Amino acid sequence: MITFTKRASNVPVPSPAQAEHDSSTEYAALLTMVDALAPADWHRPTDCTAWRVRDLVAHLAGAAEEASRTGVALRHQYAGLSGALRSRGERNWVDFVGDAQIAERADLDESALGADLRHWAERAPAGRRHQPRVMRVMRMPRVAGLRPGATGAYLYDVIYNRDTWLHRIDLHRATGIPLPESGAEAAIIAQVVRDLDLGWRGPSFILELTGRGGGCWAIGAGEPVATVTEDATALMRLLSGRSDECALVTEGDPAPAAGLRTARVVF
Repeated sequence: MITFTKRASNVPVPSPAQAEHDSSTEYAALLTMVDALAPADWHRPTDCTAWRVRDLVAHLAGAAEEASRTGVALRHQYAGLSGALRSRGERNWVDFVGDAQIAERADLDESALGADLRHWAERAPAGRRHQPRVMRVMRMPRVAGLRPGATGAYLYDVIYNRDTWLHRIDLHRATGIPLPESGAEAAIIAQVVRDLDLGWRGPSFILELTGRGGGCWAIGAGEPVATVTEDATALMRLLSGRSDECALVTEGDPAPAAGLRTARVVF
């Protein structure tokens, strides 16, 4: 018999104060990793196939800068919007925002890039919390690829922390540098599962995530038809579109597992 548990879509979004705390802990863990990079590590490929480690760090520095400099955030968002419209679906908004962040740091050497990341990462958590109200309530454009109705607050309080966490995993996989625990992993993963549930159109099931940041949630409306068990990090990588290394161990109807393999959540 399948035991019902908390519906993932009922997980509350973090308050600005909680998001600031989670951001601080994620950036502290990220900086520990970047400080440990050897010279050769900066040139290693990552699971973000267009980027090497250096590009990944430049993107994270640019995203952190946006939190403290509204003009920079608007410039990058405009670059993302105009690029996405020109590409007609071949590349998305996030790709072009990343291009702008990286291009602005092309002349920095690795030492200066690490210092730049530290400078903005120490300011970003409070910067996002205290963004002007107009920025927090602004509806994000459809080409951003976020869930319908998403606002700047969702970007600041959910997406940026999610992005930082998954890129830490990218750095770990690219370099072998240890992956510090931030204390925010469980909250970040719960928000991903929340978004999965909000967009789920298949039969209801119980999702049991094991490992760091794991938990148990009900996905979909109605009586669950299966329980699907997977490592939390592996499922996050699948949902982000990085890779499918999931076993998706299933008790019951196989349809939810099949749906998970094609489901995507924005990171």
